[in-house]
Amino acid sequence: MKLCMNLCLAAVFIWIMWTDIRTMTIPDNVLVPLVILAAMSVPAEPEISLTARIIGCFSVALPMYITDRFIDGAFGGGDIRLLAVMGFYLGWKMCLVGTVTGFFFGGLQAVILLISGKVKFGERTRIPFAPALCLGLYAAKLWGDQIIGLFFGLTW
Repeated sequence: MKLCMNLCLAAVFIWIMWTDIRTMTIPDNVLVPLVILAAMSVPAEPEISLTARIIGCFSVALPMYITDRFIDGAFGGGDIRLLAVMGFYLGWKMCLVGTVTGFFFGGLQAVILLISGKVKFGERTRIPFAPALCLGLYAAKLWGDQIIGLFFGLTW
């Protein structure tokens, strides 16, 4: 069951990434399969408590929403909704790990774009963030404990 859900999650993430790369948006209809997978994860992964899932909905999405209110365009609404759904799917701990990992991938992407000359330092250039977030969240889903151990020497 978990293997099937992980493969479905990968397929949904590919769709989200492709959509964000093409359109710079994550429409709600693209998130619907993710909501379904998140709901299916409740009985499939009972080790993640309902409390951890509910906290996960807000742990990253709410600070990003507040940041976006103060810094116009800091994050897209689709990115925020993506993280709210994934917070429910993964629980707050792995959602935080996935988000931090996603920010790492996003920073790596920005450095590569700067080095390649596709963007100039100091210019306000928008880049799709969902690909980096999806990679980080998927890495957290598959290897979250190992990522924590690698960076912090801790285990949860």
